[in-house]
Amino acid sequence: MTWDSGLALLALAVAAFALRASGILLGRLIPSTGKAGQFLREMPGAVMISLAAPAVINGGPAEWLATAATAATAKLTGSLPGSIAVALISVWLLRQAF
Repeated sequence: MTWDSGLALLALAVAAFALRASGILLGRLIPSTGKAGQFLREMPGAVMISLAAPAVINGGPAEWLATAATAATAKLTGSLPGSIAVALISVWLLRQAF
C-alpha cells in the first residue's frame, strides 16, 4: 500500500465516522413529540408501503393474497417485524403455488 492510498483510506474512515457521529448528535435535537415525532413514528410503515406497492400493482394473485395476509397480520398484531415476516413467507409460498 502506498502512502497516497493509505492517506485516502484514512480520510474516508474519518469522514464515515464523522457522518455517523453527526447523525447521532443531530438526531438528539429532533423532538420526539408533536408533528416531528409523529412523522418519525409513521416513517417505517410509509417506507415499507412505498417499496411494496410496485410489486403489488404489477403482481398477480400471489402478491395480492400475500398483501391481504400481511394487512391482516398488521391489523391484528400491530407488529412491523411480524408483518414483514408474514409478507416474505406468504409471497414465497404463494408464488410456489401459482
